[in-house]
Order: sequence, then C-alpha cells, then structure tokens
Amino acid sequence: MVDGGGFNAINRGVYISDNLPFLRSLNDECIDLVCIDPPFAKNDTFVKDDDRLRPPLTEDELSTERRLMQHWGIGDPKSADEAGVAHPEVVKAGFKDIWSWSNDVHEEWIDSIERDYAGLSKLIDATRHVHGDGTAAYLCYMAVRLIEIHRVLKPTGSLYLHCDHTANGYIRQLLDGVFGPDNFRNEIIWHYNKWTNTANCYQQNHDTIFWFVKTQRAPYFKQYGAPTARMERLRRTGYNTGSSDGKKILRVYDRVKAREQIRKAEAEGRTVYYVDTPLEGVRMPDVWDISVLNGQSKERTGYSTQKPWVLAKRIIEGSTRPNDVVLDCFAGCAYAAIAAEKTDRRWVACDINPRSWTVVKRQFAKPQLVQLRCEDTVTGQQVMSSEPVVTVHGPGELPVRTSADSIAQPQDFELPERKFKVPASIIPEREMLERLLQISDYKAWCCGFANRRPNGDVVRTSRNFHLDHIDPKSKQGSNDILNRAPMCPAHNTRKGNRRVHLDDYRKEIAESGELMVDKMGDLVQLPDIRREVEGIYARAYAKKYPIPSAFP
Repeated sequence: MVDGGGFNAINRGVYISDNLPFLRSLNDECIDLVCIDPPFAKNDTFVKDDDRLRPPLTEDELSTERRLMQHWGIGDPKSADEAGVAHPEVVKAGFKDIWSWSNDVHEEWIDSIERDYAGLSKLIDATRHVHGDGTAAYLCYMAVRLIEIHRVLKPTGSLYLHCDHTANGYIRQLLDGVFGPDNFRNEIIWHYNKWTNTANCYQQNHDTIFWFVKTQRAPYFKQYGAPTARMERLRRTGYNTGSSDGKKILRVYDRVKAREQIRKAEAEGRTVYYVDTPLEGVRMPDVWDISVLNGQSKERTGYSTQKPWVLAKRIIEGSTRPNDVVLDCFAGCAYAAIAAEKTDRRWVACDINPRSWTVVKRQFAKPQLVQLRCEDTVTGQQVMSSEPVVTVHGPGELPVRTSADSIAQPQDFELPERKFKVPASIIPEREMLERLLQISDYKAWCCGFANRRPNGDVVRTSRNFHLDHIDPKSKQGSNDILNRAPMCPAHNTRKGNRRVHLDDYRKEIAESGELMVDKMGDLVQLPDIRREVEGIYARAYAKKYPIPSAFP
C-alpha cells in the first residue's frame, strides 16, 4: 500500500497558485472530499473582477493584493505568469473562459496523459476533430487535474464536479476514464428558478453535479428531504394495531403533535406505545431544488457564477464526517470553504486569482456565514495560532509532499520548473489553413486528398481539412505557418500525438498504399515551398509588428 504521508496542507489555508502544481504538492490519499466548480468552457469572457465585486473593490483591498504579490516575488504580469498566478492588474481585464490548443496546452500534459491514460488521450484527439481545438484544450486542462485529484483522494474519498450543458458530456467521459465507470455514483441535477431571455429554446434552469468515488469503500450518509403529507399525518395521529384483548394499540411517533390522540386512547383504556424509529422524510433524490442567490442576498459576492453555500453543505454532509478534509481547488467564491467550516470539517482552498483572497476575507467576515479571522500577514508553511484562523499562501509556499513516491524531501523541496505555454501564432489558424491549401491547390499535404465533385473537379474549400505540425511540437516545432500543414481527417486522426516529422509520416502513408496521388513526387515538396511560406509569414509579421522605416 502507498504511504500517503497524511494531510500536508494548512487547515483553513488559501493557496494562491495554479491548482496543478498545488495538487501535485499534496500527499497521496490525504483528502476525503473534493468539491469543485471549474470553468465550463463557455467560450466567453466574463466581466472584469473589480466591476462585478459587490461592494466594489476598495483601494485598501487592492493594496493588500499588491503587497502579497510583492512578498511572493511577483512584481509585474510577466513574473505572475512565470509563477502561475493572475496578476491584480491583469485581473481587471476580466476572466476568459476561452480555450486554445496553441496557447493553453502544455506539451508535458499531453505526454503524461498519453503515458498513463491512453484512453483519455484518444478521447481528446477525437474531440479535436468532432468539437474543435478549443473544447479539446479545455479537456486536456481538466484531465491532468482530475488525474491528480484521483491521486490525492483517500480510498474512501469522493469527487463532486459541478458543470453545465456546455461540456458535461465530455466531462463525464473524462471522469469515466480517470475514476472508472464503476465508481460513478450519481448525476445530480441542481434545479433552480432563473428567468432568462431565451426566445428559441426552453428555460435552462439546471446545472449538473457528477459524483464519483475513489473506490466502493466511499461512504454515503443518508439525507432526507421534506416529509410527505402521509408522514405529517402519522406524526399528528399515530397509527392503530390490533391486540389479543380486542383493543387496538396506538403507536405514536411524535408525543407533542399526537397528544390529542394519546389522550383519547388513554381514556378508552388502550395501550400507547412510542415508536423509536423516526419519520425522517423522503430519501434525498438526485434532483435538488436549491435557489440561486438573489441580488439582495447577504451571501452575494457579485460574481454571476457564485453558488450558495447550502449546495456545498448537502454535498459535504452526504460524503464526509466531522473533521474530514474538504478540498476546493477552484475556490473563487469560497462557497465550499464556508460550508466545510459550518459543518466542522477541515478544509483547504486553492485559486489562481489573488482576488479570491479578497473574496474569502469578505465572506468570513459576514455574521450570516462564519466569522473567522483572516490573517494575511502570516505566510509560509508554519502557522502558529491557538485560535481558528484563515491564512493565505503564495505560489512559492505550496505544501511539501512527503508521500512515498515524492521526488523531493522536505528539506530540499523546490517548485518544479514551470513549462511555458507555446506562444500564439501570428496568423490565425483558419487563415493559415486557407493560405496553405492555396499553395497545394486544396490538396492535403499528407496524401493528396481533396474535396472533389462527382466529375473529379477539386472543390476549393478548407472544409474537411485540419492543421498539423510538419516538425512535432515535442521537437521544438513552432505553431506558426512556417511549421504547419493541411492534413486530411483520416491521416491526421491516425497520426494523433505521435512525434513524427511530416516527411516520415508521408512515407508511411505511401508504403501503406493510401496516397491519393500517383506518387510521392506529386505531393507538395516541403523545401520547395519554404520561400513562399516565409513570404506569407514575413508580410503577416510586418503587419502585426510594424517596423518604422530607416528613411524619411
């Protein structure tokens, strides 16, 4: 059995960090419950943080955020990106839930998924072709984090993942791939009344919460909804059963509510028994009617995506005991932390946005929720306090992983080197594909495939083509037009994430007899077109980054 090493984060600790390095810093099997509300791949930009906060962000709060960032060695947006957090000045631009394969996917993510979860790798590849690179990039982002969440959960642990219709079908497949379909417990429907201006479809009044467990040892603590009318009647009247002397026996659940029936039974000389088994109501269904937060709620932070803490309370009470550890690693509104504190659980939170610390402090200052002192002058791993206190920790103050397979010991622990995102290309991918197809008269560079009419004429459209790399990214191949090629869907799917140069892959296609042209020489010759592609790149570069002329 793997030595988990125990819970190694700070209880009531809020970690401002990209949640992937944070999750990787946690010991194996140290968390009882993960409750997350991740991005939904909405392909949209949400209003900037300081505009939606209610009440508005104060200068003192912004000053505290800046001070903390400086304490963590983060002085500008570039150093924030290197540390894997959002900078307060960048946060003002708003939160983007738009995903790009070129900008948001790290090569290391692809390698780890391919190595350990081959099925997930195929799912992501298929998503690129069916739903596009944006959704595939989102799934890749989520997959590496779900793999780590699975690792840190105890054998009795549970994951509750909140999503909506945008990506829930794909998320369910990711969860099946990481946790196994046998460890699926419930698809919970969170139903609420919310009126929106939808002219051509039904009102969208629910979200989805997937409940998966690490193993079948995970507990479920029964919860009950409101009692039925029959149960309320039994509380008031009790019920009669026969006896050997011909007199009915009155059995009573609630002595107070049934006192009139008890008085009548005793006057008639009947025996009264009190039933110990409580009438607990109806077993909780998988459709939860919980209201969204209205604009006047004291709990409101101003974020449109905020969830009520009672939603997390139901989750926590259904799958944990007091003193268990609850983790929320997308903790922008602190709703899971509030619910954990109210139900006597230990908890830890992580969010990439320093604004989340401001929100946490506000929420724990509200008497309607839980009032706790939030200490933002104490940093580091050691928090010396005899009272309950919420503390904040930067990206260089992550927990020290001490479980058996840890690569570093506590005394020499260092943050792993961050792999940077591949920069965006100068030319948009759609335009890039069109220009490259023009060079080959709208034929795929891998095999000569073309969209043709019944009479054999080539249809000059980019439909049914995909972009891939001539030299793979794993060998420092760029994302720009100098290293891109139009591919047919079949061969691009078959190639997948293999680290093979396009010339070598074309030879494989030729050897298999799958060329759509007579011979290899009929395909675009990569050295011959380089000058033409360089011209396209140079003109796009000059347009995007105009260089002043040296002469008047």
